[in-house]
Amino acid sequence: MKRYSVLALALGVALLCGSRSVDAAVCAPKALVHIVVTAVTPGINPASFEAQPRELYRMGDDKMRIEEALDAANGIHGLIVNAEPNIWMVNLHDGTGRHIVDPGPSLNVVAPIFGIQGVAPKIAGLEFGCEVDFLSANAPTPSRTEQVGASRLEVYRVVDGTDAVEILERPGTGTPSFARYYQQGKLILSLRYDLYATGLPMDPSLFVRPSGVRYTEAGTPN
Repeated sequence: MKRYSVLALALGVALLCGSRSVDAAVCAPKALVHIVVTAVTPGINPASFEAQPRELYRMGDDKMRIEEALDAANGIHGLIVNAEPNIWMVNLHDGTGRHIVDPGPSLNVVAPIFGIQGVAPKIAGLEFGCEVDFLSANAPTPSRTEQVGASRLEVYRVVDGTDAVEILERPGTGTPSFARYYQQGKLILSLRYDLYATGLPMDPSLFVRPSGVRYTEAGTPN
């Protein structure tokens, strides 16, 4: 089975089974959330795989689906479906996949926006689908406004040690337009939200075992 691209770096999403701090709030959207993000960090090649949109669906504390674009250079078309305790990691390009059973004890899906090694704990708690809750707890008012293209956006900034995160929103919407991560004042990753739809009706087909795939079980040699 081919290797999989690392969503924690390319998308800022990690499936961290059972890794949430005991004291951390559980992100559990009450209705289906559909998010599309694109990395727009300065210097990124817009034609590269890293700069292609990624899609995420999420509902409750136990269901998530991540869809990547085709990475033709590496022969990978990544899909991850998480319906705790089951996780299916699939390469649609060659029709292979791996099934993992989360051993617990926590069976909560975790989707950090900046799932990068070494990120400060508070910023690691910023998750896709719960941006509003994060800002309510950590930055209820904007620190400034910023002109981005034709839009004037409010900037919410949260600092933890030498790390910082900014979420940019159109005033009065509560809908993120950009998310940025800084280390020691340097911009490390910038994501643009191309879609942020909440309150959607549940679609059970999003969170079932993908069909037409040759699976191995976790721990089974390829």
